[in-house]
Amino acid sequence: MSSRNWNQSTAALKIRLQQALAAGRPLWARPWIAPTAWTSGQTVQVGEVRKNSATPAQWYVAIAIDGVCGATEPAQTNGSAVWDGSAGARVLWTHLGSSADWEDVDDAAAPTFTPTGSTSVPAGYVNFSPWANRQLLTVRGATVTQHVSSGSGIILSTFDSKSGTTVSGGCSLAFMCDAAGLAVQVPTGVQGIRVYVDGRPVTMSAIGSGQAGAYYNTISFGKRKERFWEIFFPQAQSYFYNIAIPASAQIWPAPSAVPLVGAFIGDSYLAGSSYGPFLHGNTLSLHVGRLIGIDNMWRFGTGGTGLLNPGSSSSYTYRERLPQVLAQSPTVIFVQGSTNDASYTQSQVNMEALAFLDAIRAGTTAPVFWFGPAPLSGSYSGIQAVDAAIAAAVAARPNSNIFYKSLVTSVPPVFIGSHNNTNFTSFSTIGEYIGGDNTHPVDKGTMYLARRMASAYANEMLPLVA
Repeated sequence: MSSRNWNQSTAALKIRLQQALAAGRPLWARPWIAPTAWTSGQTVQVGEVRKNSATPAQWYVAIAIDGVCGATEPAQTNGSAVWDGSAGARVLWTHLGSSADWEDVDDAAAPTFTPTGSTSVPAGYVNFSPWANRQLLTVRGATVTQHVSSGSGIILSTFDSKSGTTVSGGCSLAFMCDAAGLAVQVPTGVQGIRVYVDGRPVTMSAIGSGQAGAYYNTISFGKRKERFWEIFFPQAQSYFYNIAIPASAQIWPAPSAVPLVGAFIGDSYLAGSSYGPFLHGNTLSLHVGRLIGIDNMWRFGTGGTGLLNPGSSSSYTYRERLPQVLAQSPTVIFVQGSTNDASYTQSQVNMEALAFLDAIRAGTTAPVFWFGPAPLSGSYSGIQAVDAAIAAAVAARPNSNIFYKSLVTSVPPVFIGSHNNTNFTSFSTIGEYIGGDNTHPVDKGTMYLARRMASAYANEMLPLVA
């Protein structure tokens, strides 16, 4: 058995995890700059947020584009995706929440955000190469290589989903800077990069989304001050060109108060889908990590996969990607799902779950927190069987700091519909949080699921670590 990080006892590690939990906070903070109004004929990009004219205003996320905004503003408040017009002039929107949740106006201290429309370093700023100065950046959930074509840029890679296929996304950069503001150069066509300052997104929409070139975007607060900056990357793309700062300013690393390493293994609930998430760091694993104080959360998620299911692309299963997980020396390991194993027998899932847990324990003593498959309406009996098989496997490995949380038997179940609301007949959350494919959460569904997971971790699982 390998030694624990810091060569400390499990009791000391539990204290560290509790300290991290106390420092947790959500990613869905109020933006410095509020969204603008939905406007017919306006050009928007995937991941942009607009508000409608209701009172209070409702906020929506663009998840597909077919031309420009249509003739009818989005108005639904459930999890459905609704086109705002006819083919060729329409955008597909999902509901994010009410303006009452985040405030509907710019913060009085909001920065000035200016897309320059230029690839040149803005006047008064100097180039800060992320590659040449990578030792000054805190990289979370990824390894860094040089983006050769840009020279100064970087590529952040997480893991190989199968031999020769590298997965990027669901990671972030963090640093301190004492400037009044800075400029970020976003690669052409990249959708989903978000910039946070002092724990809040500059805008709800992405920075530089849909720009015709690799343009600089300035973010200026007007007054010099030490600020905490974070750059979050989208579901499946993690390359970044440049940062520019005033000549008299400096950047230095910003490690977490409790520097833990988390590894999260899962399926499309981690990898993301066409329904989301597009906002706030873009992945379930980052949402959960932020809430429990583990910012350096590695996302080992591949859509369509599970304990046994390699998916349509013959990707690595959970156990097959474990060597890459262990290579990061995680302090703690999280597992999610999977509904993708519903076509296998309960015995098959149980045997593989046991083999998976034994493989983890052969390589690390890190505590394991496993959240079961989502209780969706499709293949529900198969999902119940998967849930029972995993629960039995964990029960067969007692006193091993391995803990299981069923989302199926939770009180109430995490997602509820007519298929599983016998004891909660007035409850219905699937229509609120799950997208039109009846499988994947929209953005607010990911936020909701992260809250349920973090609550179970804090109140039911972490106290049992021995």
